[in-house]
Amino acid sequence: MVRMLRAAVFALAALLVITVIHPFGVADTFAAQPVSNSITLVYDGTITEHTTTARTILDFLQEQGITLYPADQLNHNPRIRVANGFVVELDRAFNVNVSINGEEEERIMPRGTIAEAKNYLEEALGLTLLFDGDLQEDIYEEDYLAFTTWRSRIEADITKVPYETNYIINPYLDRGTEIVLREGELGENRLETEIIYIRELEYSREFAGEFFTEPVTRIVETYPESTFALGALADTSCNTFRYARRIVMEATAYTAGFSCTGKRPGHPAYRITRSGREVEHGIVAVDPAFIPLGTKLYVEGYGFAIAADTGSAIRGYKIDLFMEYIGDALRFGRRNVVVFVLEQ
Repeated sequence: MVRMLRAAVFALAALLVITVIHPFGVADTFAAQPVSNSITLVYDGTITEHTTTARTILDFLQEQGITLYPADQLNHNPRIRVANGFVVELDRAFNVNVSINGEEEERIMPRGTIAEAKNYLEEALGLTLLFDGDLQEDIYEEDYLAFTTWRSRIEADITKVPYETNYIINPYLDRGTEIVLREGELGENRLETEIIYIRELEYSREFAGEFFTEPVTRIVETYPESTFALGALADTSCNTFRYARRIVMEATAYTAGFSCTGKRPGHPAYRITRSGREVEHGIVAVDPAFIPLGTKLYVEGYGFAIAADTGSAIRGYKIDLFMEYIGDALRFGRRNVVVFVLEQ
């Protein structure tokens, strides 16, 4: 009985000593023992079996004397823990002779096809490459791959388009007053050309498109010193002129602006009439078969005029009166007027 008691005391004392030396207890002492795992290594197609106590795949590879390089292909993240039954596949990168635009260098490349090698190089170099051959062929160590660079850029030819000014007559303003209701903005006509470079040499040019931004019309409210100067519809009737005939015609009004003529400032024919004269108050468009160009006229509510322009819609008993500002033309609208053909 005494012997049994002494044995129990001895065992308890031994356990106490272990606890003092290892504060985390007996269980942790046993848990600290390294764990062995069986894993399969497939290295460049060669299969080997291994038993290892390495904690991570990277530790295992270092244990095998294998150093990983950036272009190597590994089927797992090298920092994950090793587990029993793991299959670790490693395909080593190798040297390939690469030529880009005739400049040769040796590069470490991953295994795969030429297409994959091309993508790898494009990402590494920030270039777009061309290859004259079968991209689906596999590459091998010391292969020679020749690429050329390709890039494009857009060249733009920009022409600024002047804006027009639209005056609004306000008789409640003091004469000579101008109030800007909206500032004008220049338009833009943009012609784009795509230029292709191969081997950094210009290879081709192709028209890429035309892009037009309309100018913004400047709008001014005013009551000018002379309403005639702004195209007001002043009746300059006169009883002393002699005329050859008197005709009732359908009258409209037009300006030199784009909405009426399809031409903008800067166009070689802007403000130029069919007869070659520049438009001004008194220029009217007629049907030359009905009223010959150069005929002097007097138009009721408009004044003395000369037939110096034509228009696709002006046929027969129709006349189009030039006015400087679109506001005046819109207010005139469409109406019947008496036109006197003056004695020449």
